[in-house]
Amino acid sequence: MDQRPEHPLPAMRSRKVLALMASVLILLPAAALASGVRGKPIENRASKSFNGIDGWASFSDFGAFVADRIPLRSRAVRTDAWIDDHVFSEDPAFGGSSTPRVIRGKDGFLFLADAIDTACAPNSPPDVAAQNFSRLSTIIADSGRDVLSMVAPDKSTVHPELLPADLAKYDCFTQFTNTLWSDLDSAHIPGFINLRSALTQQTKATREPLYLRKDSHWDSAGSLVGVRLAIDHFAPDLWTNAEVKYGGVGDYTGDLTGMQGNPQTDQAPQYSVERPGVIAGPTTVIDDIEGGNNRRFTNTAPPGRLIPGKTLMFLDSYGLAALAQLVPFFEDLTIIRLVDFEPSRFAGAIADADRVWVLTVERSLTYRLSVEIGSTPFLDQLQSTLQTDSAK
Repeated sequence: MDQRPEHPLPAMRSRKVLALMASVLILLPAAALASGVRGKPIENRASKSFNGIDGWASFSDFGAFVADRIPLRSRAVRTDAWIDDHVFSEDPAFGGSSTPRVIRGKDGFLFLADAIDTACAPNSPPDVAAQNFSRLSTIIADSGRDVLSMVAPDKSTVHPELLPADLAKYDCFTQFTNTLWSDLDSAHIPGFINLRSALTQQTKATREPLYLRKDSHWDSAGSLVGVRLAIDHFAPDLWTNAEVKYGGVGDYTGDLTGMQGNPQTDQAPQYSVERPGVIAGPTTVIDDIEGGNNRRFTNTAPPGRLIPGKTLMFLDSYGLAALAQLVPFFEDLTIIRLVDFEPSRFAGAIADADRVWVLTVERSLTYRLSVEIGSTPFLDQLQSTLQTDSAK
C-alpha cells in the first residue's frame, strides 16, 4: 500500500492556531493590567502577599502574588478548565498543573485536593500539632479565661466514603487523619471538643451529608452541630431546639466549581437560628483587611438570654459560614481571622477577652500550630502578655 507522508499544512495551521491562542492569552491580561484592571480572588483564601526578595522561595511567592492579581484570571481559569475537561478528559488543573485542585468523588460530590495533600505532607507531625494546641489552650485557661478549642474536620474526613475509589493518596490521608484525631483526643487540650466525632455521629443518625456537595465547607446543618456544642460549653442551659428554624432548600454557588473554572449553582438545606428578645446592636469593622471580615458584634436581651462579657473568636472560613447562627448568642463577640495572624495583636486581643474560642479547619491545623498561633515564639509571648495583664 502506498503510504504517503502527511501533508504539512494541517500541522502548520495547528501550530499557527496555538501560537495565536497563546498570544491572546498573554496580551489580553497585559493590556488589562496596563489599563488599571486588577484580578479578583477566585479561591477560598487570602490573596498571596509579597514582602520582597529573601531567598529562592521568594521567587515562587512573587509568582503566586502576580498570579492572584492578574487581570481576566477567572476567565483564563474557565477556559483552561474547559480544555482539560472537554479536550483531554481530565480533571481541571489550571496552568498545566499535573495535580488538579478539585477531586471528583461519588454521587456528584467534589473535594478539595489540598485537604488530601496536606494530610500526606503535613507541616508538623500530628502529635506536635496536638501538643502545641494543648499549650495554647492551657495558657489561656491558666489565665482565668474560659477557652473553647475546636477543629472543623474537612469534608473528606467526615465523608471518606464519598471519595473516589481510586484515590492514589487514600492510605496516607487515612493514616494521618486517624492519628491526628487520636492525638487531639489524648493531648488533654483544655476546652477541646471533638467535632469529627460529633459530625460523624450526626450524619450516621440522619443519613444526610453535613457538607455542601460542590463546596469545601460544611452546610448549615453541619455548622449547627458545632454552634450548639459551643453554646453548650459556654452556657449549658442557653440552647433550645425550638429556636432552630428550617428554611427549606436554597441555592449556593460552590467554591470548588469555581476552582474548576466553571461556577455552578447547587442546592442545600438551610437552617437558621431565631432568638426572640435578642436585639442586634452595632457591628464594628475593626480593620480593613480583606474586606473587613474582622468585626465586633453586640446584642442586647433580657437577663440570662446572652453569653455575657467579651468573647473573642479566632476563625477561618468555616467559622464565617456559621456566623449568622452563632452571633445571636453573645453579648459582645469579636471575630478575628486566623489568616490575619500577627503575634502582638493576637496576644493583646486574648488579654482583652473574658473567653476565647479557637476554631480552625483541619487542613490548616499543622501549619497554624507550628508556624503561627501554636508556634513556640508566639506561645512564649502570649504567656508573658497574660502574666503581665494579671499582675495589673
